[in-house]
Amino acid sequence: MKLNTLKDFNAGEFMVFASLPDMGRVGGLVSSFLSQHLKTEQVAEITSSDKPWVSYADGVVKSASDVYKISYDKRHRLLVFTGESQPQDPAELHRLCNMLLDYVQSIGKVSRLYGAGGYLREQVTGAPRVCGVANRLELKKVLANAGIEPVGNEITSITWFNGLILGLAAERDIDAVGLFGEIAETMVPQPLAAKTIISAFSKLEGISIDTKPLDRQYESILEEIQKKKEPSKFGPGIG
Repeated sequence: MKLNTLKDFNAGEFMVFASLPDMGRVGGLVSSFLSQHLKTEQVAEITSSDKPWVSYADGVVKSASDVYKISYDKRHRLLVFTGESQPQDPAELHRLCNMLLDYVQSIGKVSRLYGAGGYLREQVTGAPRVCGVANRLELKKVLANAGIEPVGNEITSITWFNGLILGLAAERDIDAVGLFGEIAETMVPQPLAAKTIISAFSKLEGISIDTKPLDRQYESILEEIQKKKEPSKFGPGIG
C-alpha cells in the first residue's frame, strides 16, 4: 500500500468525510457525490495492491490494484476520501484506515470525521431515514439536536471500512460520526439512502448541497430494473 501526495498544503482545521462502497454501495455513493459535486481538488491518493489475481486483456496481464482518492474542498474546509471498492484482507483494511488517518493528521487538525453506509431494514416504507452512531458519548447530543436517531440496538457491530474508521479515529482522539441510510435491498445501488445521508450532513454542518442528481440516478435505476422485468419482444428463432 502506498500514499502518493499530489499537492502539499496545510489545511489548518478541517472536516473529513470518508466512506467506501458497502451494502447498496451507499458509502461509496455518498463520498463520490461529495467529491464530484462540491468544488474539490484531488490532493493525494492511496494505492492498494492486495488482489490475489491479475487483470487480463488482449493477451496481456498486469497487476490489479485499487486507487483511493483524497480530495479537498477549500471553501468548506472539507476533505473527502472515496474509492470504488474495499480491501478484502482485514490487515490491508487496517493499513488503509491508518494510512488515511496518518495523512489527515499530518496536514492539520481534524474537527470531525464523518463516515457513511447502508443500514439494512427490510421493512422500509417511504423515504429512507438516516440513523447515526458516534465515537464519543457527547456527540450523541449533536445527532439528537439534528433529529437523527441512533442506529437500533439490534446492531452490535459495524464492519469493514465504514465502521472501522470510526473506531480507529477514537483511538486518535478524533471526533467521528457515522451516518447510515436505511435500505431494503443490498445488491442494487441505493441513491435515495445516499441522499438522506448527504441531507443530514448538510444540516449538521450548514452546507448547502443540491441532491437532485441522486433523484435522477434513482429514476435511471428504476428504469433499468423495469427493462429487465419486461418480457422480450422476440421468441425463439434463428437468424
